[in-house]
Amino acid sequence: MSETNSPDGDEEPRLGFWATLPRGTITRVLLLLGLLAVVVVLQRKAGAIAGCMSQSFMAPRPRAVGAPRGDAAERGPIHVKVQVPEAATR
Repeated sequence: MSETNSPDGDEEPRLGFWATLPRGTITRVLLLLGLLAVVVVLQRKAGAIAGCMSQSFMAPRPRAVGAPRGDAAERGPIHVKVQVPEAATR
């Protein structure tokens, strides 16, 4: 009754690649790759984003003294008084 043992010890069945990875590793890798993609996209669009933000926070231009406020439709009708010079006497 002799049993033959291999010198390697007990052989375990080979596990697949996906089974050897710790749990959550794939999720973390995909999450980090997604974040890297977001950073690269934002980095490439940084100039456009900065231009848009600077226009958004820019103070409005001061208006001239006596200039009407608002849109033309808000001001209502325009009343004009026309004066014609009198004809010169001969």
